[in-house]
Amino acid sequence: MIATTEQLVQEYIKDAIECAKNENQPKLVSLVKKVRPIDPLIFYANGHDQFYKERFFWKDPNSYYTFVGLGYAHTICTNAAKERYFHIENEWKRFIKEDFYKNNQIFPDGTGPLLFGGFSFDPNQYRENYWSDFPSSKFMIPTVLYTQVDKEGYLTVNMMVKGQDSVKKHINYFEEVQKLVLCEEYDGESHISPLLLEKEEIGVEKFKGNVERATTLIKQQAIEKVVLARQLKVKFNEDISTEYVLQRLLKEQPTSYTYILEGEHQHFIGASPERLVQKQGDYVFSTCLAGSIPRGKTRQEDHELGEELLQDPKNLIEHDVVVHMIKEAMNSYCYEVEIPSTPSLYKTKHIQHLYTPVKGRIKEDVTLFSFIQKLHPTPALGGYPQQEALPIIRQLESFDRGWYAAPLGWMDINGNGEFIVGIRSAVIHQKEAVLFAGCGIVADSTPESEYEETRIKFNPMLSALGGIMRGTH
Repeated sequence: MIATTEQLVQEYIKDAIECAKNENQPKLVSLVKKVRPIDPLIFYANGHDQFYKERFFWKDPNSYYTFVGLGYAHTICTNAAKERYFHIENEWKRFIKEDFYKNNQIFPDGTGPLLFGGFSFDPNQYRENYWSDFPSSKFMIPTVLYTQVDKEGYLTVNMMVKGQDSVKKHINYFEEVQKLVLCEEYDGESHISPLLLEKEEIGVEKFKGNVERATTLIKQQAIEKVVLARQLKVKFNEDISTEYVLQRLLKEQPTSYTYILEGEHQHFIGASPERLVQKQGDYVFSTCLAGSIPRGKTRQEDHELGEELLQDPKNLIEHDVVVHMIKEAMNSYCYEVEIPSTPSLYKTKHIQHLYTPVKGRIKEDVTLFSFIQKLHPTPALGGYPQQEALPIIRQLESFDRGWYAAPLGWMDINGNGEFIVGIRSAVIHQKEAVLFAGCGIVADSTPESEYEETRIKFNPMLSALGGIMRGTH
């Protein structure tokens, strides 16, 4: 509901409390108010004292949708590997049907009881401690949500009400939360770049050996492509400020999706250029992003590198595998699919990629989670064929990818939403961060070239984390 008057808000809360009393169970009340737009980073920072470790941030490359969530009014999660997508979807549907007091209200796009979260890359991988806050599947409905849709601002407050509650208690909380929107005192520029004490590339020789083993399997026709990743660990002289890192990502990676999800002990943050799937009414959109080359130091060099990428056989093969798989998946769930015949270039600050957008008109009863289950992991993140590539990744990689390269995103009450893949990312724990980067291995791949590609892909997060090594410039 759009909270236009205090009387409307009071009546809505009163009715919800009465419903909770009659059904003898709590009900989620969602109050939405149109507000003057505020810098989303300021809103995120203003929630630090009250909601630290229960915040999320999301901005798409076009700045059409920006979400900042503070507090978790309701959480849906599972560590199960089997049917995890449908477990989340079914629990979400059950919650909306049984626990949410809707009262036939219509919510503007991206407001109300928004569901935000994600999945791990591979629930069958062994778990490591630095992913303890990020299980197989985890989604939250925020207590407070700031939504910016096409430059319009909305504030959502989601509250669980009980039959014995007073209306005044919830009215007071709604009014208190609104002060977060009005306060613009945060100065993000006041953060000082932390000092980088240590930088460790983990398992470099093992990674290069894995590339050789993978190309052997491909030449033996066991698979067509496999994506291999590696890690970089950094340590600073003080706890890493997520506000500071977000600020830098927003400034340095404007053509990417910027995101963070905080946990009790770890925070997952990044700037991904790659959409997995977006649903808007009867249409879905996906992205084929595979094949990469560095940006040039001059406009001319940048253009020449881009043209080289567009003509490079190895990268074109890698990209075509992704296009083929995503097209097949879309065809199975859509009446019609639109896809360009040749790729174009997608440029971020440090890297340029081969890019092919995909659009489809979906069949009835096909949901956003259905597409996630069908698409993940795409050949750009796992390999092809999918079921043959995953066991090879488990065998060759000696670490837990966690939510790296996995689906992360949001869905509203109408079933619309968007999921990306969590690349160009890091998991933060106090003064330390573990960064992840991967590359697609095909028959012509070489260990040195793939190693160099991952070094480039570390740069967005390294730059955003800031800091310099002692004694260096």
